[in-house]
Amino acid sequence: MSVCLIPDVWEEICQHLQRGDLHNICLTSRTLNHIGTLYLYRRIQWDWNDKNSRKRIMELWTTLMQDEGKRRRLCGYVQEVQLQMRSPPEGTAAILKSPEIQKRYRRRASEVKMPFYWEMNYLRGVVSSVIQDHKVREAWDKYIVARNPYALVALLLPFLHNLRSLQLDYLFLIKGGLPAEMINYLTSGTKIESAELRNNLGHLETMDYGTNAVNLNLTTRFESERQYNLRHYATQFIPIFRLQNVKHLRIWLRSWNNLHLKRLIGFETDYTALESLVLDHISVKECSFLEILQGMKNLRSLHLGFNVEDRTHWVESQRPTQADQARLSNGLQALYKCLEHLSISLHTTPDDREQVSEDIVFKALFENLTAEFFRSFTRLKTLELPIRILNGFEDIAEVGINRELPATLERLGLRWDFRHMGMFKEEKPDTVGDLKEIVAEFLQSPGRHLRVPLLQEVIIRLWVSDDELDKTLKDCDDLIEEFNIHVGVRFDLMRPGLWTKGP
Repeated sequence: MSVCLIPDVWEEICQHLQRGDLHNICLTSRTLNHIGTLYLYRRIQWDWNDKNSRKRIMELWTTLMQDEGKRRRLCGYVQEVQLQMRSPPEGTAAILKSPEIQKRYRRRASEVKMPFYWEMNYLRGVVSSVIQDHKVREAWDKYIVARNPYALVALLLPFLHNLRSLQLDYLFLIKGGLPAEMINYLTSGTKIESAELRNNLGHLETMDYGTNAVNLNLTTRFESERQYNLRHYATQFIPIFRLQNVKHLRIWLRSWNNLHLKRLIGFETDYTALESLVLDHISVKECSFLEILQGMKNLRSLHLGFNVEDRTHWVESQRPTQADQARLSNGLQALYKCLEHLSISLHTTPDDREQVSEDIVFKALFENLTAEFFRSFTRLKTLELPIRILNGFEDIAEVGINRELPATLERLGLRWDFRHMGMFKEEKPDTVGDLKEIVAEFLQSPGRHLRVPLLQEVIIRLWVSDDELDKTLKDCDDLIEEFNIHVGVRFDLMRPGLWTKGP
């Protein structure tokens, strides 16, 4: 007896089957074969640590280059691509700007007998269609000759004409990786010779460009060691903003070398499709691009992670200005009818040198973003801010939590992002006990139920080393019982997505 189900139902069934079982079921009927194959090829997850990774990807290219119809059909199956590494494979972590690494790749390639000369010529043709710069073409030719697996996978991306979701690992940003470089060329607006490769990212809905670096707490380590490729500035992200159909965009900017996103201003850009946006490591010197927020009419979830670098060498002209403050506040104000989840974080590299006061660095930029500023937001459910910003840079130990919060608020996050700023060492409430008393006073305040009737959760976000997690969770139990509101302490760099279905 045949069973007729819509493809979405079959896909849901496929998610609960083991890969081997799915292969066996695919052999039982033509319908199941089509649906199962579609599901199996829907996602690419590449294992960089596989000893045969180069041979496997070259064999895939052998299949793809033989028949254009088959190539288009197989590439059309792929809707999700995740290129991630938990730890860099030995010998391939740094992506090949040094001659020593290039020689190593050529030597390894000669040890493994896999000529694939036709495939290499075909891949050179792909590079010529996408990249116009002669020197860059020569560099990619060396990667192809070396059978660099990063390059071989990167060259797959232009063919994925049905791609819906793309996620690149933090290492592709830290090391200036080839998949990221290929995406840059595909979105730059330059002419692509091959019609087969042209405009193939038009269906892309979700793009995550290295933001897992924040979850893995890698930012400080990489900053202190300066293990990033100076040739790959954050300006490579500019073309991504030209993608008109993206709904969820998450980018770790690492902007030490000037974003110049102001170049976007004046372009014919449409951000009405964008629903969630994460921008981590925005330099406080690069606030002009915040004007693009005014064009995001359907944005529901937003995270802005601001970064302060080289504060000891700043001069007055380099510090945030009143104009920067206006760009930020006007950009956020334009979202007051649609924004549901907002998170702002501040980051700085700790050092032992004399530091510029946080009031000088941040006050000119953030002093308007107090709780009163967000009262006009009609749909705001999640608000997470550094405590100093929420209170207008007044001492929270003296004035408590600002009570003028949006009436629609369900979750409040209190960040302590000023720990390494070298300020307020005597009076700052840097223990869970102090902050807990301040939260309790806020929850007990007269009329709190009327001002924020929907409030369900308060999160205190501290640095990892501030206290022990088990102890702090127990410290908050009495607040949970008394107010029927979840009060927790977390030691991470949370974005709104850990609370919501947003980014």
